[in-house]
Amino acid sequence: MRRHPQVLTASPNGAAVRSAVPRLAAKYVAPAPRVVPFLVLAAAIAGGLGACKSVDEAVTTTTRPNFGARLAPTGGSAMTGGASFRPYDGGVVIVVSLAGGTPGQWRVVIHANGNCTSPNGFSAGPPVDLPGTAMPAAVQASTSANGGAEIATRLPGLTLEGPASIVGKSVVVHAGALGSLEAQPGVPNNRVACGVIEARPSLF
Repeated sequence: MRRHPQVLTASPNGAAVRSAVPRLAAKYVAPAPRVVPFLVLAAAIAGGLGACKSVDEAVTTTTRPNFGARLAPTGGSAMTGGASFRPYDGGVVIVVSLAGGTPGQWRVVIHANGNCTSPNGFSAGPPVDLPGTAMPAAVQASTSANGGAEIATRLPGLTLEGPASIVGKSVVVHAGALGSLEAQPGVPNNRVACGVIEARPSLF
């Protein structure tokens, strides 16, 4: 039989008394908690925040509006296409894409009314002049053998907001490099395509 170790203790009268004391089991020592190094934790947080920021920026970019007009045929033509606008310091840049026309010269003109409902484009109203001038806000286009054209140029003085804003107005394609930009209701004229300028969500 295994004996417990004995120790001497003092009795109330001062005599030493031998007593048996059970040996205590070794204490369990829990492993130290794993500590993530501060720099690693900081990097992980920063990475997460960076990912969130990237997503936010992507959403902002894809939902930010641009401004443009989708061109539909008028007057029995087959001309289609589109015009988009972006600001620059001093005016706007117009980018035009035409398709479905015949080879030749055309004028792309901003008109006062955002209305393309009349069959001959008369509802678009008169052309808009560049601010401070008597010159219409117009650009020349030359279609190739396949009837298409791509042009980009500046229109000074115009804006996408404020008193000189072109948003809500229209873009009209006129046949020919020369001739009147006016039109009469109910009769054929040189207006072959029309589209209203409005805000559109960017696809890129």
